[in-house]
Amino acid sequence: MRLAGAVDIGATNTKIGVVGEDGRIFRRASVSTKAGAHQPDVLIDAIAAELKPMLDAMTDERNQVAAIGVAIAGFLDREHTMMVANANLVSLCDFPLRRAFEERFELTCHLEVDSNASTVADYRYGKGRGASRLLGITVGTGVGGGVIIGGKLIRFTGECVGDPGHVIVTPNGRQCTCGAKGCLEAEICSAALAERAGRRTAAEVIVAAKKGEQFAVDAFAETGRLLGVGLASLSPIFAPDTIVVGGGVASVGDILLEPTRKSYAEQAGDEFRGKTTIAGSEFDGWEGIVGAGSLALSPLE
Repeated sequence: MRLAGAVDIGATNTKIGVVGEDGRIFRRASVSTKAGAHQPDVLIDAIAAELKPMLDAMTDERNQVAAIGVAIAGFLDREHTMMVANANLVSLCDFPLRRAFEERFELTCHLEVDSNASTVADYRYGKGRGASRLLGITVGTGVGGGVIIGGKLIRFTGECVGDPGHVIVTPNGRQCTCGAKGCLEAEICSAALAERAGRRTAAEVIVAAKKGEQFAVDAFAETGRLLGVGLASLSPIFAPDTIVVGGGVASVGDILLEPTRKSYAEQAGDEFRGKTTIAGSEFDGWEGIVGAGSLALSPLE
C-alpha cells in the first residue's frame, strides 16, 4: 500500500500520523505547536522526531511511503510553498514550510490549507461522500471552512474558499484575533467555549459534556446555536447540500450538532431548511491528517 506521512499544524497542537491511500490512519501522535512559537525550525524538528520513526516502522516490501502531506491553518501562497496569513500562527507566516519538510524527509511535500484537507477527508472517506456541494467547517482554536463543488475544491483567495469563520454572528460581540467583533470564530472557538463554561479549559469542557455534566452541555448548546446562525448565513453563498462539522470542539458529536441543527432550521432560508444535511465528521478531530495524507498521494484539483 502507498502511504503518506501526514501533519496537521494547528494554532495550539500539531497532529502527526501515517495515512494510507484508503484513508486509514496507521500511526498517530501530537506535539505542541507552541514548541516553535518563535522558531519555526524547532517545530519542524519536533515533528520530524515523532514522524520519522513512524515512517520507518511502517515501511516494508508491501508498504511504501510516497510523500509527506502537510495541512496548516491560514492562507497559502499560490505555489503552496508557505503559509502567508494567519493571526493565530504569526511565527509561521512566510516560513518556507514545504522546503523545510522536503529537506528533512527527502520526500515530496504537498502543502494544503487545513480546512481544505479536512473537507477532502470527509468528501473522500466520511460523511461528505456523494455530496454535490459540500461545505466543511472545522472548529478548534480557530474556525475554518472548505468547499467542494462538483468534485473540485473552491479556491477564492489564499488557495482556499476564504475565511468563512469571520462572518459576523453577534454584532459587537466577542473580540476576534482578526480585529473584528462577533465573528463566528470568536464566538464558537475553543477559547469562547472555555469562557462560556466558567473558564475551564476546552478539553475539560469536552470531557464533562461527554459525561453529561449540565454546565458543559449548556456551554455547547449556546455554541451550537451560534454555529447554526453562522451556517445559515453561509448557506446562501455556497448553497451546500451537505455540511460536515469537524475539529476538536466538534468531537462531542450531537451534543453540539443537535442545537446547531435546531438553530439552523430556525434561521436558514426556505431553500435550505429541511433540505441541507448537517453531519459530524467521523474522524474525531483527526480529519486534517487524513486529508493531508490523501492529497499528498492523490491531489484533488
